Amino acid sequence: MRITKINEWFTKIGVLQVKHRFLFVAGILILTAFCCAGLKSLKLGTNETEYFEDWEKIKIDTDRFKEIFGAADGIAVLFEADDVFDPEVLDAIGRMGKRLEMEVPFAKNVTSLMDLSVTQGTEDGFEVINPFEKGIPSNPEELEEKKQWLLQKESIVNNLVSDDAKSTWLILSLEDYGDSVDEVKEKIAVPAREIFESDEFKSEKYSFKQCGLTYTEYEEDQAISGEVVMRIAIGFLVMILFLVIFIHSLRGVLVPFFATFFAILSSLGVAGWTGVKMDTQLIMLPVLLSMALAVGYAVHYINSFRMFFRRTGSRKKAVELSVGESGWPILFTAITTMAGMVSFSFSGLVPLRRTGLLSAGAVFAVYAYIMTLLPALLSLGKDRSVQSEENKNGATKLDLAFERCGKSVINGKRKVLILSAVVIIGMIPGIFKSQVNMDMIDMMGTKVDYIRRLVEISENKLGSMYSYNVFIESGEEGFFKKSENMKKLDELQKKLGTLSMTKLSGTRFRVSSISETVKEMNRTLNSDDKAFYKIPDDDDLLSQELFLYEISGGDDLYNQITEDFSTTYMEVQMKNYDATKIAAEIAQAKRFAQEMFPDANCAIVGEVANFAEMNGKLVWAELKSFAVSFLLILILMILAFGSVKTGLIGMVPNVAPVILIGGVMGFLKIPLDMITMLVMPMILGIAVDDTIHFNNHVKFQFEKNGSYTSSILATFREIGKTMGMTTVILCSMFAVLAFSILPCFARIGYLSIIGLFGALVADYTLTPVLILVVKAFGGKKEENL
Repeated sequence: MRITKINEWFTKIGVLQVKHRFLFVAGILILTAFCCAGLKSLKLGTNETEYFEDWEKIKIDTDRFKEIFGAADGIAVLFEADDVFDPEVLDAIGRMGKRLEMEVPFAKNVTSLMDLSVTQGTEDGFEVINPFEKGIPSNPEELEEKKQWLLQKESIVNNLVSDDAKSTWLILSLEDYGDSVDEVKEKIAVPAREIFESDEFKSEKYSFKQCGLTYTEYEEDQAISGEVVMRIAIGFLVMILFLVIFIHSLRGVLVPFFATFFAILSSLGVAGWTGVKMDTQLIMLPVLLSMALAVGYAVHYINSFRMFFRRTGSRKKAVELSVGESGWPILFTAITTMAGMVSFSFSGLVPLRRTGLLSAGAVFAVYAYIMTLLPALLSLGKDRSVQSEENKNGATKLDLAFERCGKSVINGKRKVLILSAVVIIGMIPGIFKSQVNMDMIDMMGTKVDYIRRLVEISENKLGSMYSYNVFIESGEEGFFKKSENMKKLDELQKKLGTLSMTKLSGTRFRVSSISETVKEMNRTLNSDDKAFYKIPDDDDLLSQELFLYEISGGDDLYNQITEDFSTTYMEVQMKNYDATKIAAEIAQAKRFAQEMFPDANCAIVGEVANFAEMNGKLVWAELKSFAVSFLLILILMILAFGSVKTGLIGMVPNVAPVILIGGVMGFLKIPLDMITMLVMPMILGIAVDDTIHFNNHVKFQFEKNGSYTSSILATFREIGKTMGMTTVILCSMFAVLAFSILPCFARIGYLSIIGLFGALVADYTLTPVLILVVKAFGGKKEENL
């Protein structure tokens, strides 16, 4: 493919644009209006039922669990005080529980010291009572007696209340609200927050910290939305600042601004028309990318226009020639960037796929706006005379300085190759040190209020941020009324307690199951003797105890087991989050359960199980996205330059910054998560832009003069400055993220800056040297200057 012919074709397009400029502008504005009409249908958020492309395999057990036991979700409040049995603290717990139960949608029941079912021995056996059903005793001795009695209950101490009586839980269980947390979290969290923030529960006697899936998901959305809005606003200010610095033109400032604005609105509008839900955490990527590319494309085109305007003095002629020179490389860079974004479609993660497609659409929209509006507006105005004192076909002093840099690179080509090889090889070991980790605390950071509160909860003796449920469905009625099977369940509970990630409160492992209730009943029936805190050996005795508990008003019996005693689950609370260990331990938990109950359906359900599944997919998702991005861009490069050799040469300087990013992540122990995995395919898609401009310009010059040296120097002189300017602008856009209080955003920021700067250095050094050394476009070998 001859670049000269392509440029002639684009010049003809420039002539048409000048001739019909108002028609072009009217057409794109009409299309904008149509696209933006879809904004009213736009949906933001994350629906976990659509998270994975193979979600059906994952959600079968989750749906079955919900069908039997409900949502397995709730709002938990950790009360802390010098003594949680203080009458004022108990009264507050009781009042808060009643308000939550009455005012929060989907409320099921409350469990707390004030709403508790406990077995108590009687002459006929035992009864199930609420110790504070008749109120809080006014007599201190009676209250102390109840306190000590409860602290003797092994199923309660260091589970519902700490052994030092300094902390206790109030838990509101929720009814099943369907598949999507996204659709109900605001309904649930807002009234709950009003209760927590009311003056009614402000006291010096106690403090409390709240958590829960729907509640913290709502808080996460609030934190991320606020940060996204602020970063986008700062991004627009940065964009305007650099446009003013580099362009010095009102039209040059306004067009990229409106191009970005309308490109984002149009892309989101199309998402609205199609009914695609966009992820709140990831929406900032296409926005900032659009800002950066709009400025980059504008700078490339305007600098080209100015060069031809200096040469010709005619605005219309300069527009036509600049479309001819820059139209193809800008279009090609847009296509390769789109390819990098589309590669996310192959990750297997639905939010990334949607974000990739939205980003690709935004990139194309930015190109369309820039290359429609700029030629139209720049063609308006007065012509000027050509100034004789200007150098070398319109070159400025800065252009000539870049030309001198090009000479130094050519003369030092051996050093460039050696140093590049050393850096690339040195970074490779770091790639293998990278680890996958979807830890919410690590991603969000403790500068966010709700994360700091969750960390404080997890550090409490009773607290835990992460848990999973071991679900056991036997399919046999009365299965867990058999002593043998109940003992196996108790043994499974003890085994799960031995796992290294299981939370330990005092001497108690935080694993709960129906076997604890059974052992508590058996102890109560035997004069509260601790030696009888065990599962009865006799099937009939076990059945009698369960029946007695049921007729005594023990509603809690069926919280963790079905009425036909065929299906149960146990909750395992974890001390912290370590992706690798959690994935291994969840697999081990399932093996333990299946070994105990080989004929039952044993599954692990819960948020942590979903995160573990994601951790297992992320590495492959990253590799697939990068591989697809690499192959797509390589094919495009080969097709564009009509040469396999040139395509491969063009990819080398762009793979180098990706290796640099991978090495930095490994050496600095930056985890690979759903956010940071965006960086490598994205940088490959963006970094190739300068390579395309450079290669395209060298080939164009080579077609005219047949000299590699002259062509490379002309390229440094004519677009070297522009390449530096666009990279500075891109880095500035991502610097907006680098200063975010959220580590997941900040990492995208500074990793992107490292990658983009590395790509620019490679394009200034490695790209021209490779072109020169391997004679990318044929012809004779060039000598040093």
